[in-house]
Amino acid sequence: MTGSAAATGSIVFDAVEIDVAGRRLFVDGVETPLEPKAFAVLCLLANHPGRAFGRDEILDAVWGHRHITPGVLNRVITLIRQALGESANAHQYLHTLHGVGYRFDATIKPSLVADDLSLPSVQAIVVSAATNTGVTPPAAVAVTDSVVEHVLSPTRTRATRSLGIFALLVVAAIITYFTLRHAVPVATNTAPVLVVLPLHPVGNTPGDAALAEGLSEELITRLAHIEGLHLISRTSAARAQEDKFDLNQLSERLHVTHALEGSLRQSGDQLRIDLRLIEIPGGRTAWAQDFDRKFADVFSIQREIAQAVAQAMTLKLGLANAVTDAGAEPQWFRDYLELRRKLWEPNNMPEHPELVDKLHALVARAPSYARAHGLLARALVQDLRATSVTDAVRAEAASEAARALELDPDQIDAHVALASLAWRATDWPRCMEEYRRILNLDPTDSILRAIYAARLADLGYGEQALHQVEIGLISDPLNFESNYLRGFFLDMLGRHDEARQSLDATAELRADITPLLVSARMFNAVWRHDFAAAREFALSTPASSPYRDANIAVIDALIDPTRWPQAQAKLESSERVTGRDHFARLLQPNADSATQIAMLERISTLHTSPFGFLLWIPEFSALRQHPAFQDFLRRKHIIDYWRSYGWPPQCKPDGDGARCA
Repeated sequence: MTGSAAATGSIVFDAVEIDVAGRRLFVDGVETPLEPKAFAVLCLLANHPGRAFGRDEILDAVWGHRHITPGVLNRVITLIRQALGESANAHQYLHTLHGVGYRFDATIKPSLVADDLSLPSVQAIVVSAATNTGVTPPAAVAVTDSVVEHVLSPTRTRATRSLGIFALLVVAAIITYFTLRHAVPVATNTAPVLVVLPLHPVGNTPGDAALAEGLSEELITRLAHIEGLHLISRTSAARAQEDKFDLNQLSERLHVTHALEGSLRQSGDQLRIDLRLIEIPGGRTAWAQDFDRKFADVFSIQREIAQAVAQAMTLKLGLANAVTDAGAEPQWFRDYLELRRKLWEPNNMPEHPELVDKLHALVARAPSYARAHGLLARALVQDLRATSVTDAVRAEAASEAARALELDPDQIDAHVALASLAWRATDWPRCMEEYRRILNLDPTDSILRAIYAARLADLGYGEQALHQVEIGLISDPLNFESNYLRGFFLDMLGRHDEARQSLDATAELRADITPLLVSARMFNAVWRHDFAAAREFALSTPASSPYRDANIAVIDALIDPTRWPQAQAKLESSERVTGRDHFARLLQPNADSATQIAMLERISTLHTSPFGFLLWIPEFSALRQHPAFQDFLRRKHIIDYWRSYGWPPQCKPDGDGARCA
C-alpha cells in the first residue's frame, strides 16, 4: 500500500479513477455519478489509504460540523460502496471500523505527491473546499488549486508534470498541514444505536403473534424517547428478523451497536418475557432479564422494560409519559393489537368492512378505551379514495377521533385520522400540525413520516420533503416506501442522477416487481434521456399489470414519434380497464396544459399515490405558467398556506396569486 495520493488531480487504483480536479468518478472507464458529499468523503478516505477516520472527523472535514444524524453518513457510505461496486457484506475498499469509523484500503498509483509524503486528516479540508462543501481553504491551498486549474487537465491520461509544479504542490500541502494540523479532532465515541427485534412468541395461544409484535412496537416507541439513544424503526427491525440477519449484517446494514431480542410466552393469566441485550457485532450479552408477570400487568411491564434497558446501557432516562390505559382490560389491549395487525396487512381491502365491524364491536364493549376509538377513526379513513366513504363516514371518523383524544390526548391513531381528514379538506395548517404532533409522539414511525413528507411535496416544499424522508431512513434504512419516495423527491428537485441511484438501491430491497417502482424508474430514465433504459423498465412491468402495454407503447413513441397514435390507443385501453389516469400520458408531446393539470390534480388526491409531486418537477415547468395552475393553487388553499407559513423557492407572490418557475 502506498502513501497518500494528491489532494487535487487524480486518485487512481485498480479500475477506478477519482478525478478530484474535475469532480468525477470513473469505474472501468465509465463515469459514475456520485452526490457531492459522497464524492468529498470518498476523496478524503481514498487520499489516505490504510488510515482510520473517526465519524466525527469525517463530518468536521466534509460538512464543516458534526451536527449530523448518524444515518446521513451511513447513507453516504452506502452510496460510495454502490458506486465502487461493493456492498457492506462484500467490501474490497471501504471497511467499517466499529466504534471508530471507516478505513479505505487500496493500492494507490503514484500521482502528484511523492509516496513518502504523509499528509494528515487536515487535507480533507482541501478536498472539502474543492467539492463546495462550505469549508473555506487558506490562501496557500487556493494557490494550489489555481495552479492545478491552469496547468493540469482533468483528462483520463496524465502527461509528465513539471518539477516546479510538483514542488509548489508539496510546499502548499506542507504549509496547509502545519497551519491546520489541529483543526480536525478524532472521534472517540459514537451514540448507541439499538434495534429491538420483534419478540418471538412461544406456544400456540391465539393472538400471541399480535401481542408479541404489539409489545415490541410499544417498546420501540418508548425507547425512542430516551435521551442519547438512536432507535431502528419497527419496519427495518422486522425485515432484519424475517431475513435472519446475523450480527455482522445487523452491524453493516442497520449500523447498530446493540440488539434487543427475546421471547414471549403466555400461560393462562401468566406472562413471561425473556430479554437479552447484545453488543454488536461482537455478540457479547450486555444484559439479560426475565419478566414474569400476570397478564393484567401488561401495561406497566412496557415501561419497566424500557427503564431496565436504559439503565443497562447507562443512558439518561427521558421517557414519555405512560400510555393512558387506566381502567383498561388487558383483553381489550389484545383485541386492539390483533385488529391493528390485520388492518395494516397488505391487500386487506376485501376484509376491511369486516374489520371495521369488529372495531365497532370493540368500541361498544370498551367505551372508555382510547385505543379502540382511535383505531376505529383511522380505519374509517384508511382509504379515502373509495366512493363508499361518505360524508357521514367522515363525520363518524372525526367523532371517534375526538372521543379518543378526550380519553388520551396523545392517542396516535386518532391524530392520524384527523391529519387525513384535514388533508382531504385541504385544511393544510391543521394537517401539518397533526403530522408534527404525531412525529413528536413517535419519531421512529417512518411510514407516517413519509406521508408527512408527501404532504410537504404536495405544497411544493421539495427540499423539506426530501429531508423528512432521509430522517426516516436513519431509523428505517430497509423501508421500501421511504426509499422509493426519496427517489421521487430527488426527481422533483431535478437531481435525476441521484434519483436513479436511490431508485436502483430501492429495487434491491424487494424481490417482487412493483408497478409503482417500475413507473418511477421509467420516468427517471426519460428525464435523463436514457430511452433504452426507459424501455427496459417498461418491459419489466409485470405481465399481469394493465399498465404494461401502455408503458411500452409510450416509450416506443418517445423514440419514434410516428408511433404516438398506437400509444394513445394503448393509454385509452389501460384507463378503461383501471378506471384511472395512466401516468405515462404526461409524457405526450403538445398535450393541453389544462388537461394535464387536471390529471395531476386527480393523481395528487390518491391517498396511496406519491405522483402528485409531478406538479413541481422541473420538466413540467410550462404547466406552472398556465392559468389553470393558478386556479388549482387557489382552490386547494395552497397560496393561503404559503402566505402564512412561507413560500417554496420556486414560487413568489404575484398580486392575489403566485408566480412559479
